[in-house]
Amino acid sequence: MATPALRGIRNKYPDAHVQLMGGGHLEPLLAGAELFDEWIPVAQGKNRVQKNIRLIRQSKADIAILLPHSFRTAFETWRAGIPRRIGMDRQWRGLFLTDPLLMPKLLPGRRAFPMHYEYLEVVSALGAIGDGRGSVLAASDPIRTRAEKRLLALECDPERPWVGLHPGAAFGPSKIWPLERLAEVARSLRDDDGCEIFITCGPGEEGLARELEGLMGGRQINLADDLWPLDELKVLMEKFALLITGDTGPRHIAAGMNTPQVVIMGPTSPDYTDAFLDTTTVLRKPVECSPCQQKVCPLGHHLCMTEIQPSDVLLAARSWLQEELSS
Repeated sequence: MATPALRGIRNKYPDAHVQLMGGGHLEPLLAGAELFDEWIPVAQGKNRVQKNIRLIRQSKADIAILLPHSFRTAFETWRAGIPRRIGMDRQWRGLFLTDPLLMPKLLPGRRAFPMHYEYLEVVSALGAIGDGRGSVLAASDPIRTRAEKRLLALECDPERPWVGLHPGAAFGPSKIWPLERLAEVARSLRDDDGCEIFITCGPGEEGLARELEGLMGGRQINLADDLWPLDELKVLMEKFALLITGDTGPRHIAAGMNTPQVVIMGPTSPDYTDAFLDTTTVLRKPVECSPCQQKVCPLGHHLCMTEIQPSDVLLAARSWLQEELSS
């Protein structure tokens, strides 16, 4: 969701040396799209704040653009002596910023300002603007070659539409749609619509993927036993005709590769991601207690997810598949 802002910086300052600082595991996700020149992995474990300060100081940056709201990021860049520090004035960190920005005013009934637009607001302090496009990712030729080799080993049918199912959610169990319903959708798309079904998952979600495989039965391609690295996963997502998922990170990877998604959303607010939805169908039910933003349903009934029926998901999925076939 930060890629529109990063492109804005690139377009405004094409000769700047852009360093991104974040989790080391995320570099492959953003690599290939010409968004940055250097990646600085954030420190982990004991004394990580002091380690980050040293890393930031060594970067010799002139300007720090802070996309997270955290107090820590503002303190670290201030302590490292970066001359100009731009970010939203949240969590009592305004004293550490040279450019403390006010969050845009929310429209009535809105819970949040979409993150794509918030990040563009931050970089607008430097005169950078959006280009009208949302998330855009890319993959280099060597990454595509590696991904193609993986696909050959899976013996996928290239004549059938490929549909990805992502049952897990790192956020917590409240985002997980009942697996028996997802299995019903998968069987129908496979047996009635002739789709090749892929089950994707992240580290720690392998058990969910295998449970879904057992509930589904028959042919499917389960990636739980050989997790794809993020750079190659981008290529697989690009080849999907459709991804069916909860409100997860993979939905944004698929969007970045211009692949349609059916997003089953219950406990989280759509306002955070209500931007650039040209390839996205969000399924929600008007349940009084949603969005609660809780990792586990505090009321125990999980109505925000169980009110969504397999027929709802199939209708949305077939609409995208029909559009794919007619294009």
